[in-house]
Amino acid sequence: MNYIIGLLLAVFFCASAIAEEQQLKSKSFTDDMMFSITTERGMTSGLQYGYFYATKPITDKLTGTYSASVSIDNPLSEPLLDMYSQTINLSYSLTDNLSMYMLTDVNPHFERTETWIGTTLHW
Repeated sequence: MNYIIGLLLAVFFCASAIAEEQQLKSKSFTDDMMFSITTERGMTSGLQYGYFYATKPITDKLTGTYSASVSIDNPLSEPLLDMYSQTINLSYSLTDNLSMYMLTDVNPHFERTETWIGTTLHW
């Protein structure tokens, strides 16, 4: 858990330093941030899910993404929107076609459940 807290603090300090530099250039911290929302419904099960993503380029090669997944009006959960998972992803581009990433799963209580390290080939 201390590892994750340390990693999060490092990311936020880096983002803060970049934000300060961008403010000097009279740009907002969110100017180059990308947001997306996805909703889906299972045709057979009728289950509905939603996903929120916020992606921030940190440098030309390093990108940070936060995502949250929610169950929408699921009969197995109490509230209308039940957040069942969150992820924090750092991705670094090695080449135009190859990147490596570290993805950390966080439960609704903001506790780390798993960290994944991998590579992605783009074409």
